[in-house]
Amino acid sequence: MRKHMRATWLMTAVLMGLTALAGCTGMSGPKSAGRTDEQKRQLVKPGLFGNNAPADRLRGRFDFWNEEVIRQDVAVGTVFLGDSITELWELSAYFAPADGIILNRGIGGDISTDMVRRFDADVIQLRPRNAVILAGTNDVARMLASKSEEEIVSTVTEAIETMMDAARKAGINVLVCSILPTNDDTKNHEGKARVLPRINGKLKAACVARACVYVDCWSRLIDSTGVLDGNLARDGLHPHYAGYEIMARCLIEAAGARGLRL
Repeated sequence: MRKHMRATWLMTAVLMGLTALAGCTGMSGPKSAGRTDEQKRQLVKPGLFGNNAPADRLRGRFDFWNEEVIRQDVAVGTVFLGDSITELWELSAYFAPADGIILNRGIGGDISTDMVRRFDADVIQLRPRNAVILAGTNDVARMLASKSEEEIVSTVTEAIETMMDAARKAGINVLVCSILPTNDDTKNHEGKARVLPRINGKLKAACVARACVYVDCWSRLIDSTGVLDGNLARDGLHPHYAGYEIMARCLIEAAGARGLRL
């Protein structure tokens, strides 16, 4: 009887050990993306942008994380690319990965033209099913004093269209979020209030032309006067938890309407 109990205990211990080993070695870990050895070796790194560009702040960290994802051959469901509005978005609090991990590649202060420069590194080479792009507010703030409204609209629109085209060429589903509204609690509000709706209109048309998904967060975040609802942000620009909750619903609904899962 004791021998039987000892043998049973030993077998249980062995099975538990194998289960633990499987977890440690990735035998039951994230789904593989099916990358070849050559694809795992060829890493894209855009390098430093210079002139203390905001994109330099997290560049080394992103290169490090991207390499981990690629070398471990982890399947990526969705990459979020953007500026501080994206960087501050705690994605795991709002989204449950459907098939592959969700990655945040937002950099505070980043502009759309710099996002184009890092798009291959931070999106394309990760081979996600989906890319969520939220860009433009910093571009507008910086150019208002030196560029015409026409120049601002075309610069931002063309940059985001370039990213859309690159993603579609790589077989990635693209969801473009409207640039968010602002209110008087942030500087440059009046100029943004004139320019941002024009850019959003261009982005919506670009999405239609490219079979991409336009995510209209703007209309869900404004109050009765047409500015960012003060109950959804603390500084007139960056959403807090309540604003992000609405944005998450917008994304999930827009994706679901096209049969996409984040």
